[in-house]
Formats: sequence, C-alpha cells, structure tokens
Amino acid sequence: MFLSRTPSGFHSAGMVMKILMFTLMLMTTAWAKEGDKIFTAHPCEGKQHPYQAALFSSNRLLCGGVLIHPQWVLTAAHCNKPNLQVFLGKHNIQRWEKNQQLRKVVQTIPHPDYDRSQHDNDIMLLKLLQAVTVTPFIQPLYLPWESDCTDNLTSSCIISGWGKTDIEGHFPNTLQCASVHLVPHKICQQAYPNQITSNMVCAGEQKTGEDACQGDSGGPLVCQGRLRGLVSWGEFPCGSAQKPGVYTDVCRYCDWIRRTIRAN
Repeated sequence: MFLSRTPSGFHSAGMVMKILMFTLMLMTTAWAKEGDKIFTAHPCEGKQHPYQAALFSSNRLLCGGVLIHPQWVLTAAHCNKPNLQVFLGKHNIQRWEKNQQLRKVVQTIPHPDYDRSQHDNDIMLLKLLQAVTVTPFIQPLYLPWESDCTDNLTSSCIISGWGKTDIEGHFPNTLQCASVHLVPHKICQQAYPNQITSNMVCAGEQKTGEDACQGDSGGPLVCQGRLRGLVSWGEFPCGSAQKPGVYTDVCRYCDWIRRTIRAN
C-alpha cells in the first residue's frame, strides 16, 4: 500500500530517514503518514549536507526538511503538525552535537492547493522564530534554476534522512544518504496509474532499490547541487526495483516559495 514518508510514533532516539525507498511494490495507500526512510543507504559524510533539517513534534522525529533561507525551511505539507521544532546541523540524531542549532517554528504555510488524498502540491514552508547562524555545518540550499528542471536522467541525485533503513523498521542514529536517478515521467505514470500529477517527479534505482521511506518525508532530493524535490510518497514496502519514489517537484513552486517568503 502507499505510504507517506513520515515516521508514525517514532521517538527522538530513532530519527532515521528511509533512504531511497521509492522503488516500491504495487499496492494502494499513500505515504501521507508520518515517516519515511532511505533503503540501502550509507552514512552521510560529516558536513556535506548542511541544509538538512530534522523536524520534531512532541519530542519525536516527524519529518525531514531543507533549509532554503536562514529563517525558512521547506518540507512536505503532510508533515504539518502543531508545535514543530527544527534541528539544523545534526548528524547523529541521538546525541547533542556542538554544531547543532534548534529553532521553534512560528508559522507553517502549506501550499493552498495541497490535496492530501492525491498527495498533490505536497509542499510547505516553515518560518523559524529566529534565523539560524550560518556556519560550515548549517547553510541554505539553492532552489533550482529553470535550466535545472529538465529531467537529466544520466546525472545522479542524492537523497538523505533519518528514516527507516530496512523492512524490519530499523531507524539509524546518523544521517543516511543514497544515490538515485530521475525516472521519466511516463515511466512513473505507468508505475502508478492515474496518480502522478505534473507537480511530482520520480526517482529511484532499479539495480539496488535505493529509496526513501518512513521518516524521510519532506527531505531533499538534490540534483547537480540544487534542490529538485521533496520526499512525498511511495509504495510499501519501500525499496523495490519496480516502483520509484515520488517527490514533490520543487521546480513547480519556486515562484510560490519566493512570493510567500517576501510576504511573511
């Protein structure tokens, strides 16, 4: 069945994103729950992902996110919960780390056309109470240029998070990364008939089944050094070679993101 990529009932000790679990099997239930993971991932290098955010609700890991401005984080709309807090500069989710910064979310702005039942427009902006201090470990990620929005199927993209890493539901302590490739829109539509809209982009890895999974929702799909997508939904179990992961296509929302930040 389809699953949103947010971790349901996962405590802060287990903040693991599902790496590349978007190549999943046929079933029919959306990822719009709390938590996704990255399958067949490997620990990320120390400060290679300074834009990675961890969203907490009630002292539990809820979702991933992406710092795109010192005071703004981008994530999935299905991660909307009250009293959100955001950790930046984290690597090991179970330890206090000298490079981490914690910020309270003072405003959540889901896309006005978000459709939970269809997982369409699954994108949300979070305004932080205070801007973060930019350091080598905490830096915003660039939004894509128009030229970045072509489906270059040969270039490798990176996904990252603290979501589940296997079908037994284990959550890693450290940030996990995996490499995936964009999947042609037509192929993705064939994998998920009548479910893929023009606001979605798919990615996966047929040979290895690397994918995002529960706990990874809202986390980044980074292609050629720029943000291309946000972990949104896919099939359960994660990581099959037949079903790619489905991401919100950030290319469709750059104008909305900039307008919203200017207005708030």
